[in-house]
Amino acid sequence: MVSSIVIITAIESGLGFLLTSTILYLVLSRRRKAYHYLFAAFLFVCLFWDLGTFLLMIRNNHLNELETIGYIIGIPCGFIPILIFHFACQYTGRPIKWAIVLGWVLTMIFFVMGFFGLGWAVEGVYTYAWGNIFKVASNVGGIFTMVFWLTFNLSACWLLFKGAKKAASRLERRHYLYILTGFLVITFAIVKVGVVMGVNIPIILPLGMFLVDVFNAIIGLAIIKDRLFDITVIIKKGTLYSILAALLIFIYSFSEHMLVTYIGETFTKYSTLAHFISIAAGIAILIPVKNRLERLMERYFAHKKLEF
Repeated sequence: MVSSIVIITAIESGLGFLLTSTILYLVLSRRRKAYHYLFAAFLFVCLFWDLGTFLLMIRNNHLNELETIGYIIGIPCGFIPILIFHFACQYTGRPIKWAIVLGWVLTMIFFVMGFFGLGWAVEGVYTYAWGNIFKVASNVGGIFTMVFWLTFNLSACWLLFKGAKKAASRLERRHYLYILTGFLVITFAIVKVGVVMGVNIPIILPLGMFLVDVFNAIIGLAIIKDRLFDITVIIKKGTLYSILAALLIFIYSFSEHMLVTYIGETFTKYSTLAHFISIAAGIAILIPVKNRLERLMERYFAHKKLEF
């Protein structure tokens, strides 16, 4: 039986993937300054984080796949600290060149080490009572990685805090605080890595993914409410239905997985019925969601000018 930890984490990571994808699209639609590309690169790495965690949860009983997934998603995440720090330097207009160069050099060293299994060594699988997760070997490299993560992430937050104090307007100050809060949340979302290092505290896994979703919510709110990064939100029918289609795929896959998991023997003979039930569940959820989204959009943008 699938545990609640696995189910909750799967939902959170799937939602995080959809939210991160949407924000990435909006940031790339602007892409006028260097910090837009740096923030987009950071979001792209987060996609691996979300998608990889989602795959780990829905394929949790396939132990032979967990090591491969863990290795693939672990290496790109090493770029997050320097991308955050480099972005903060560009966004605040205070590029600390020596620190940026040092950060990129260390990142590439960690990347090469991880590629050869020295810094991010995935060896086997932890089998906990609540589920399975890939195992990262305890070594000195892991300690240096955590120090690197905290040092550059918190340094970026400090730069943004100083920038907020010198902001020329209330709106600019809010932009700084949105990003600062989001980066702090991402920094502490690393708590979920504990389960791959032998820390058997189940709650830290969904907690880590929840914090990632909180980051997406903060940045999404900043874009919609206060035009963060000078983005004017563009909502078209195509975008709306693309989001709904992605949500439908997620609901269909998840409901079918749950049917097979809990009553697999019954539905082995009636697999077509399981597909129809999953499709019906998706439609039943999406129709009211679609109608509500359209009403909210019409009310919110009734008195706003959209830039296409």
